[in-house]
Amino acid sequence: MAGLTILVTHIILFLLEYYGILASITLLEAFMSFDLKLSRDSQRISRAIALSSEPISEEGVLLCGVIENGVEKAALVAAPAGNEKVIGFAYLADALPGVTSAFESLIVPAASSSLEVNLRNVNLVPGMLRLVVGGAALILETDYANVPAAGHAKVDYALGKVKFAAAQAGASVSAVYRYQLTVQQAIALFGQRAINNNLLHALHGQLEIGSGWVELYTDMFDANVDFSAGPLQLGAMGRITVGGAGPVLNARVISLPSANNPRLGVNIRFDP
Repeated sequence: MAGLTILVTHIILFLLEYYGILASITLLEAFMSFDLKLSRDSQRISRAIALSSEPISEEGVLLCGVIENGVEKAALVAAPAGNEKVIGFAYLADALPGVTSAFESLIVPAASSSLEVNLRNVNLVPGMLRLVVGGAALILETDYANVPAAGHAKVDYALGKVKFAAAQAGASVSAVYRYQLTVQQAIALFGQRAINNNLLHALHGQLEIGSGWVELYTDMFDANVDFSAGPLQLGAMGRITVGGAGPVLNARVISLPSANNPRLGVNIRFDP
């Protein structure tokens, strides 16, 4: 009897996997560019994708509402203006992330003859790095061959290397950055569906949006800004930022990127 029970269980699991149900459950646990366990939203809406939208391939990006043929549709805006209407963030269960965020606590070597540090990841997004020493952000430069001045650092974004000034020898440094994922890295971090439906939302021109009252822990933020410096705004390509021409969000920071969670936690009110 026990053998029959095991056989039936295996058959049921096979059928669930075959029809994608088990894959969806696994996906909900692992396949998210935002932290599913911490994020909450009070409303889910569905919108057609606007013809004017940039391609939507990253989960967690903020989307704007635009009117096309008399109907509101969702758009990812490359360079938002102040009058954009932000309606929520993208749920993309069918997209493998291409970029994510990281936080590292670094110690600059004490010997002034060796002031270079290798980050854990390579292929950093150019400009998307913030280094803080003693509460002050360092000024970053890309001419890596030269020696940085005090208060500056040289960065090789492709190789994930940082060269510090002699004044920072032995100092503790916090690093927040975004980096590009290989397919293998993305699958290892976020998992992948067992069925081939990549970017199915783009094929059908429709996607699900988290809206209403939202607590969102996301890697879709500008890693090079100080999130204690001013109001949160919509940045380029749906990222959260501070400063710029995009609209101010009805939002506040509830968690800064850290070693425990490299995502930015925000409380946002959307009015779809």
